[in-house]
Amino acid sequence: MDTPSSAFVGKVFLEVGNGESPETFSRYCEVADMSGIGTKNDQVDVTTFCSNGFKEYVAGLSDGSEMSFGANFSMDEPIQEQLMDDVDDKNRRNVQIVVEGSSPPYIFHAELAMLSYDFVPSVSKQNTIKFTGKSTGRLARTS
Repeated sequence: MDTPSSAFVGKVFLEVGNGESPETFSRYCEVADMSGIGTKNDQVDVTTFCSNGFKEYVAGLSDGSEMSFGANFSMDEPIQEQLMDDVDDKNRRNVQIVVEGSSPPYIFHAELAMLSYDFVPSVSKQNTIKFTGKSTGRLARTS
């Protein structure tokens, strides 16, 4: 008997921290797409004369990905304004990517150095805004 796929669509949400102590997170419901949630390790060449003619490598320093997320542009969205201010002020912001579908949900925790926002107006579809932040430190996961 074949095992059905456990793939699913949606049920992923971006939550943005308020920077307070204790920090609370608010769901940014205008977000329609996210990418770059991950970490990559540097490749360090450790080849020696005893490597028998083959290169050898170890994983080096980890580097967080550049995360981007697109959202509907809103005239009255406090989280959108907070993120735009973070870019303008070169701030870091804690975020959570919450994957629902089980209890408890699977959560990625990241601190982002907020790098950019791009306002994308359109005459044929909704106006959008795209944010980019560089993950700094460890990308933590909980489930």
